[in-house]
Amino acid sequence: MVEVSGADSPAGDRPQRSSLRRRILVLILLVAFPLSAERMLALLSDRHDLIVGVEDDVRDLARRATLAQMEGLTRARTVLDVVSRQAPDLLKEPAECVRYVTRLADEVAGIQGVYVADPSGQVRCAHLPLAMGVNLFDRAYFQEALAGDDVVMTNLTVSRVSGRNSVFLLRAERGADGRPKTVTGVLVDLQWLSRIAAGSAVESGAVVDVVADGGTVLVRYPAQADIVEHHFPDHPLTRAILAADEGIVTAPGYDGKERIFAFSRFEGLDLRVVVGMETAKVLAPIDRKILATAVAHFVALACFLLLAWVAAEHLVIAPITRLARAVAAVGRGEATRVKDVGVREFTPLVQAFDEMAQRLSQRNSELRTINGRLASLARTDGLTGLANRRTFDVQFSQDWVRARADATPLTLVMLDVDHFKAFNDTFGHVAGDEALRSVARMLSAAAAGTSHLVARYGGEEFIVLMSGARLEAGVAFADDARRLLAELAIAHPGVPRRRLTASLGVASTVPTPEGSPDALVAAADSALYEAKRTGRDRVVTQA
Repeated sequence: MVEVSGADSPAGDRPQRSSLRRRILVLILLVAFPLSAERMLALLSDRHDLIVGVEDDVRDLARRATLAQMEGLTRARTVLDVVSRQAPDLLKEPAECVRYVTRLADEVAGIQGVYVADPSGQVRCAHLPLAMGVNLFDRAYFQEALAGDDVVMTNLTVSRVSGRNSVFLLRAERGADGRPKTVTGVLVDLQWLSRIAAGSAVESGAVVDVVADGGTVLVRYPAQADIVEHHFPDHPLTRAILAADEGIVTAPGYDGKERIFAFSRFEGLDLRVVVGMETAKVLAPIDRKILATAVAHFVALACFLLLAWVAAEHLVIAPITRLARAVAAVGRGEATRVKDVGVREFTPLVQAFDEMAQRLSQRNSELRTINGRLASLARTDGLTGLANRRTFDVQFSQDWVRARADATPLTLVMLDVDHFKAFNDTFGHVAGDEALRSVARMLSAAAAGTSHLVARYGGEEFIVLMSGARLEAGVAFADDARRLLAELAIAHPGVPRRRLTASLGVASTVPTPEGSPDALVAAADSALYEAKRTGRDRVVTQA
C-alpha cells in the first residue's frame, strides 16, 4: 500500500476536466438524440395513424357482419313470432301443425326446425318425428320461457333429438288469464350463420366469430374445430366483448393470435359478432421500418458513445475504476488503506475513505465482540450459566423432528428443588442463588461426556433433554443426579432430611406424526408432581 499525499490539486485542472466531459455530453445530446427522437416520433405517429385506420376498417366490417347475421336471426325470430301466435290453434290439428312447421323448416333459410310444446314440456308438434313426445320441462331454458314474455335464446345446448350442439329461440304464448298455453321453439341453423360469416370476412386476414353470452363461440370463419362450439368464459377477449354492446379492443383471439377486434351486439339477444384482424400482419411493414430506422440510429449513437468513451477513458473512467477497486479491497478486508490512484483531485476523497475505513474497522471489531456477548446471553441463563428456556425449546423442537424422522426415543428429566421457598426464607436470596448454581454445576457434571442438554426451566426447576436415550437411561441419570445432590450436603434445617433435596420426574417417547412435544413435557411434569406428592427426594417415571 502506498499512502497518498495530502496536497491539494491545482485549481486550474478541474475546469479542464469538467469542460471535456461536458463537451462529450453536449455532442451526444445535440447530434444523436434530437435526430433519433424526431425520426422515431414520426414513425410512431405513422404507426398510430395506421392503427386508427385499421380500427375504422374493422369497426365497419363488424357492423356489416352484424347486419348480415341479423338477417338470418331476424328470419328465425319472425318464424318464432308467427308460429307462437298460431300455436294454440295449431295444436288443435296436430297433423296440420306438423306439415306447417315442416314446410317452414324446409323453406326458411337460417332455421333447422320448429317445434311446439304444451306447458308441461311435452312436444306436441315438430318438424322431426323423433322430436314428437320429447319432454323439455326439466330444461332451464324451457322454464325461463314459461316464466317470461320475451324471446329466450339458449346457450349452446345438446339436442335431445339429434345429440348435436344446437341453439334455440323460444317464446311462450299466454292466454287471457296470463298463463302459458304453448311454448314454441325454433332451432337456429348454425351452418347457415357460418356461411354468412364467411361472406362477411372480405378483408384479408380477417376472422369472424359469433359469440353467445358466457363466451360460447357459435360460429367462426375461418372454421377451427378447437374453437367452434367451445366455451371461453374467462378468456380476455370474452371479458372485453361482454363488458359493452360494441367497441374496439386489441387482445389475443381464441386461437392465441393477437388481433384488433371490433364487436357489436345483436339487438335484443345476447349475441355478439366479433371481427378481428391480426396485428402482426397489419403492423408488420411499419414495425419493420421502425426497427430498421432504430437500428441505424442506434448504430450511429453507438459510434458517438464509443468516441466519447475513448476520449474519457484515461481522463475520468480509469482513475475512478482504480479508486473503486481500492475502496472495495478495503471493504473486503484485503487492505487497510486506499491505494493512491495517481490523480491529485481524488486526494481528499482517498483521505476520507481511509479515515472512514479505520473507523469502520474499529466499529466492526466492537460490534463483533458485543454480538458475541449478546448471543451468549441470549442462549444461557444468567444465574446458573446453563442453557435457558428459549435454548431448550429450540433444541427440543429440532430434536423432536429428527427423532420422529429416525424413529429414535427422546427422554426428558425434570428436576425441582424441594422446599426452595423455605430455603430462601431461611438463608436469604443470595444463599438461594448459590444453591441453584450448585445444583446447576451438579447437573452439568452428571451430563459431562454426553450430548444431553441441561437447561434451567424456570425458578428452581431444571430440565435435561436426552436425545436417543430410552426411559431406563433417563431414570439412571435422575438417580445419579439425586445422589450427587445428596453428596453436596447443602444444609436445609427447615426440612425433615436437614439438607437440600430435589424431586425428579422422567418421561420418554418415540415421536410420531400424531404426537406432540408438549405432551412429553407434560408427562415429565406430571411425573415430577407425583414425586412431590409422594414425599419428595425421589425419582418417578411417567405412568
